[in-house]
Amino acid sequence: MDQVTPRNVEPRLRGLLDLIASGTPVREPGLDLAHVDAGARALTELDAARADPESGGLSLAGSDLSRARMEEADLSGANLRRASLTGAVGRSTRFVGAILEEADLSEADLSGADFAGIVAGQVKLSAAMLEDARFGQAAMRFADLSGALLDGANFTDADLWGADFSGADADDTVFRNARLDEAKLADANLTHADFEGASLAKATLAGSRLRGAKFTGAKLDGADLSGADLSDTDLVRLNLATCRLRHARFAGAWLNGTRMSVEQLGGAVGEEVAGAYELAQASYLALEQNWKSIGSHDAASWAYKRGRRMGRVHAGQQARAAWAERDGAGILRHGYRWTADRFVEWLCDYGESLSRIARAFALLIVVFAGLYGLTGGLIVLEGPEAGPTYNPIDLMSYSALNMMTANPPEIGLKPTGRVTNLLVGLEGAAGIILMGLYGFVLGNRLRR
Repeated sequence: MDQVTPRNVEPRLRGLLDLIASGTPVREPGLDLAHVDAGARALTELDAARADPESGGLSLAGSDLSRARMEEADLSGANLRRASLTGAVGRSTRFVGAILEEADLSEADLSGADFAGIVAGQVKLSAAMLEDARFGQAAMRFADLSGALLDGANFTDADLWGADFSGADADDTVFRNARLDEAKLADANLTHADFEGASLAKATLAGSRLRGAKFTGAKLDGADLSGADLSDTDLVRLNLATCRLRHARFAGAWLNGTRMSVEQLGGAVGEEVAGAYELAQASYLALEQNWKSIGSHDAASWAYKRGRRMGRVHAGQQARAAWAERDGAGILRHGYRWTADRFVEWLCDYGESLSRIARAFALLIVVFAGLYGLTGGLIVLEGPEAGPTYNPIDLMSYSALNMMTANPPEIGLKPTGRVTNLLVGLEGAAGIILMGLYGFVLGNRLRR
């Protein structure tokens, strides 16, 4: 015989208990449970026999409560396995310790709700509003939170293995010590999210916005961060060696002692691919400093050169913009910077290439030899060939020795005429500069 609910119970709860007592799944779309206290403790005080034997709360497995109103209701310990709460409005509702396995809460408004300790494998919360909701120690493997609004939500110590957060908006969300192995967080907005101590092994974060996120002590083995925005993110002392980082963004990121390689970036950082060259320069600077901190000098050199090139390209953009605006001062300022950077790149690859300096040496020797021949200012002092010489060997020999010595070489040739003597002085000065530059670059490379 069905039990009768005592008359002193809140009428809406009494009606719900009578429906449950009928023995068939509750089918009450749009049910009003706002502010109703139907938690496990309240049911125990009312009649322990009415509590679900598995969860200790309301027995609502398989129920249809879509579009229900349950603001500030207490459904702690409720058994909502495979229940439908699509479109429900339950701001600040308590689901503490409830069973929500395979339940459907899609598009529900559950802002500020408390889901601490729930058992909710494969629960569906896609496109739900869950701002400031609390999921501490929840078991939510393979949960679907795609497209959900999760700003300020707290998943501390939650088990979210394989959960789907694709496209979710989760600013300032806390995932401390959460288990997010193989979770899908692609294209999610995770700005300022806190992943301290979380496990993200083989998680997918491709294209996610992680600006200002915190990863202190996080485990990211095999995670996919391709195209992710890691600007201003704390990545100190993480092991990213097994992660996919193709075209990730690092402008302003805090990188120190972080294990990663050049090859993982796919040839360029995300800012460069997007044409944001000023930010790309900052990104390469962060990478350079990190690789220096772990003693990877070749990688640091690569990042340094890429950063300098980004500065040059950015200066070129600014010069073109100044030209379009007829800004003479801007054209001169940015044009000079572009020209200077381009020359330094050609000359020595921003202080990183000995071969380019040697190339400049050889080129200047040939150029000045040709100029000496054009001026006819090198005179053979003695012998049957006395007089101006146009012999290529004489011209090249004099030019080469003049580049490498402080004084004009004494090889039986004498420069005459103002133009030729000016050329001799210019070549000597260029030789001194290039020799000094060569020694500087060589010293830097030897110290590595």
